[in-house]
Formats: sequence, structure tokens, C-alpha cells
Amino acid sequence: MERHAAIDGPRMLARMADLKERVTAKLAEMRPFLERSGGQVDLVEVEDGIAKLRVALTRPGPSRLVASLQLKSGVERALRSDIPELRGVEAVNLPPYSELGWDQPDFRPTELPLPSDLDGDR
Repeated sequence: MERHAAIDGPRMLARMADLKERVTAKLAEMRPFLERSGGQVDLVEVEDGIAKLRVALTRPGPSRLVASLQLKSGVERALRSDIPELRGVEAVNLPPYSELGWDQPDFRPTELPLPSDLDGDR
């Protein structure tokens, strides 16, 4: 009996010699699930063990940046779980965490007013 590719995914990925090929294959496996959730991820390149991705959301939402960063984080966990020699994932179209200070222990998010709060200022 032939095994389904998704069941044998990690072993199939290990047999591929090229890191970029393995990342491409894993993203292709994940793509239908990401698209159903309103996410889109495209591989730009793999450089020095870092997969550089373009991350996008296909559905409107209140906090697209946060949702995009969560999508990137989930994709990174899945990729690194099956491809341990991958050093990390970088979203080329999103601001880096360190630029915003999100990776600092003393970072405190700013509370933004809700649209209904702004209506009272008119």
C-alpha cells in the first residue's frame, strides 16, 4: 500500500539534499491550510540557512500586522520542526521585531483607541 506524502512528510524532506527544495516542499504542503485560514506565504530565497518569505493576509482584519507576525511565527515553527538545520525564517515584507522593540523584555504595547472611541472627539 502506498503511503500518503503528508504522512511521510518529514522523511521525504530529509531525503531532499537542497535546503531550498525542502523549504519549498514543506510550504507547498502547508499552502492549502494557510489559504483556508486567509494566509499566503511565498518563498523569496534561502540564504545562510534563513528562509526569506513574503507573508500576506487575504482577508481583512483589525490588526493585520499582528496577524501577519503570528502567521510568520507559526510557519517558522512548522518549518524548523521538520527541517532542523533551517536556522530561522525572516519575513521580508514585515518590520523586524527588534526595530519595534518587541524582542526587548521591557516592551509594553501601546493601547490604541477603538474607532468608536474616536467618534466622540468630533
